[in-house]
Amino acid sequence: MKIFLASAFFSMTALLSQSTAATAASSETASASPGWKQLAPLPDPVGWAGMFAGVLDGRLIAGGGSQFPEKPIWLQGTKAFNGRLYALAEPAGKWEVLEAQLPEKIGNAASAATADGIYLVGGIAADGCRATAWVLRSKNGALVAEPLPSLPRPLGYAVAAVVGRRLVVAGGQHNLTDKAATAETWSLDLAAQSEGWTREADLPGPGVFVPCAATDAGGVFVFGGMAFSGDGKLAPSRAAYRFDVARRSWERLPDLPEARVAPASPCARLPDGKFLVIGGYAEVFAGALREHPGFSTQTLTYDPATRQWASGPVLPRAPIGNRDATTDAGPTPMVAAPCVVWRGLAVVVSGEIRGATRTPVVVAWPLANQPIR
Repeated sequence: MKIFLASAFFSMTALLSQSTAATAASSETASASPGWKQLAPLPDPVGWAGMFAGVLDGRLIAGGGSQFPEKPIWLQGTKAFNGRLYALAEPAGKWEVLEAQLPEKIGNAASAATADGIYLVGGIAADGCRATAWVLRSKNGALVAEPLPSLPRPLGYAVAAVVGRRLVVAGGQHNLTDKAATAETWSLDLAAQSEGWTREADLPGPGVFVPCAATDAGGVFVFGGMAFSGDGKLAPSRAAYRFDVARRSWERLPDLPEARVAPASPCARLPDGKFLVIGGYAEVFAGALREHPGFSTQTLTYDPATRQWASGPVLPRAPIGNRDATTDAGPTPMVAAPCVVWRGLAVVVSGEIRGATRTPVVVAWPLANQPIR
């Protein structure tokens, strides 16, 4: 199998979990958990992987990402990056393409959202990883991108979170052609940006890229992702960590039941305090990229109070249609998608659903009336 690096979204496009293949094979008898909803799809016929999302002025905002607009990799398709921004005003409404655009066309930026801003750090463009950082704000009804201090080095496939007044960025890759993931952690004091980025304690272990993040009142959680073993082989991660912002130190948490690479990020916080890990995959798949069977339907929950993992609601899976198409109508499990809690829903926007194949589908799990046992 070819591993595509700078020219393709290799961590999701050329890899898949063997356990996911088993899930796909049994999907004719497995049923999705009742409760999943579909919102209006993105107004793009293909969809995007590596988007970001957040809520500003009550609207769900999403943007960025990458796609193969004309044909997939195995038919010599070319990857394109996105600078457009989309807004959804109501769960029953339709997406609007905004006049404002990102300052650069990027995907897979480390992103975090607060009530008044969506933070984008690093990311991947046509020429590789970026070091730039931005915050999107709503001003007079329009979105405005304000620059933040750039990272010391380019960084893609990382995660970010805001805790208090600090923006924290962890993991990722500096160079897509290197068989290496970084364990570096950086933080930016949002009230003293002129001081620039501060190097924090490294993530324990070898470093990961495309994990998912979550937050509580005082810390940042990092779950799963992809690592590299000592001999340079890909190693899906089951590791879970929490960074205590006040103590500026990492704690190793109980491992995930199985690895999850590129789940939706950040994780939704459920009403009972658990985190919901949606999408992703568990092991490296060595089959032909065109035969990619799809990703895991099984979500996971983590309870920080009891430090226990459990199974969450099963995602819906649609039959695979034309394998040579660049898009899929879904719904189906995804990777490299943003998750946002909005209007009582955990909303997952677009994403990659098989190798080099995106979907414009938007799925949501109702939080209040669908308890997870």
